[in-house]
Amino acid sequence: MRTIAQTQTMIIQDSDTQKTIFRVLVCALIILSLCYVYFIGSITFNVLARKSLEINKREVANRVGGLELEYLALASSINAKFGQEIGFVDAKETIFARRIQDRVALR
Repeated sequence: MRTIAQTQTMIIQDSDTQKTIFRVLVCALIILSLCYVYFIGSITFNVLARKSLEINKREVANRVGGLELEYLALASSINAKFGQEIGFVDAKETIFARRIQDRVALR
């Protein structure tokens, strides 16, 4: 009789253990599934953000190239004639300041 009682107790404990293990495995599966969905979503959004940044980078590079061409065109049009048209005049008398080298400053 005692053997039958021990066997029934072991079956009951084994059943509880199986339920506990099953619940742990189901919870782990749910958590891992959520992590998987999060990481796949994160990767997808990062790829889209990167493509958007590359498009913006190309647009900015094109704009900079256009501005450089505009600058070069304007820089080549600046000459002495253009300076005279906007009011600049040639310097008639130039004065240079010289520094005397034989004095030493002490601190």
